Amino acid sequence: MMAETKTRLITALIVAPFVVACFINYNSLIGLVAAVVLLASYELLNMAILDQQHRIFLYFGVSISVGFTIVYGIFQARNGMLLLCLAFILNGALSVLTIKKISIVWNTVLASSLSLLYIAGCLSFFFPLYLKFGAANALLNLTAVWLYDTGAYFAGLRWGKTKIAKHISPSKSLEGIFGGFLTAIAFSVVYKICFELIFHSEVMPFKSLVIFSLTIAIFDTFGDIFESALKRYFNLKDSGNVLPGHGGMLDRIDGLLFVTPVTYFLFTLGIL
Repeated sequence: MMAETKTRLITALIVAPFVVACFINYNSLIGLVAAVVLLASYELLNMAILDQQHRIFLYFGVSISVGFTIVYGIFQARNGMLLLCLAFILNGALSVLTIKKISIVWNTVLASSLSLLYIAGCLSFFFPLYLKFGAANALLNLTAVWLYDTGAYFAGLRWGKTKIAKHISPSKSLEGIFGGFLTAIAFSVVYKICFELIFHSEVMPFKSLVIFSLTIAIFDTFGDIFESALKRYFNLKDSGNVLPGHGGMLDRIDGLLFVTPVTYFLFTLGIL
């Protein structure tokens, strides 16, 4: 366990500074989100498309998801529903042209459509979050999820006894969730103080940080369990191995995919 924890830490120390630096500029954020969508979409479709004759559709599906992400970002997060529907139509058209076996149409099209909505659609909420509510809040959304995951991981290892989804995610516990929640609150408070004092950036009010941390605790957990269910369906432990110690890219962002749209929604309602 110590070796795995060490590997996780080293990977995080290498990757995290680069990811954080991408939030300095909106264009670099588009590049970051597109790169993550590319890797995560590939992992999801690689799990689902088992027929070697139709591997070409994997690349079509990934390309459509990445293409939607880039175009949506370039359009300054406008016309999202229209772009998503157009991407879905293109995905459907390509499926008709490339899939020859009727028996695999449903699973293949469902997987590529899930990639488009679940990965590209949800992660692209970073764009309107960044543009409407500031880079500081967008970066907080990312880093607080990171810290929540870290706190939940270590609290679960040390005190986790009350399991909440044994058949899907055996390691997930109420104690881990509570530990992650406290970690997210503590980090968010420190983050707000530092960013407002050093960078003069506006971050959500202190009272909102509790709601924000609770949102992370709930929806990060749902996101993790959802992705775990997908992996269990395909009898896989990890979605990939691109991040040593963390598994695949989809494993790393599963909670973020659920948290980010909800965070944006709460901002638009004026709750955060």
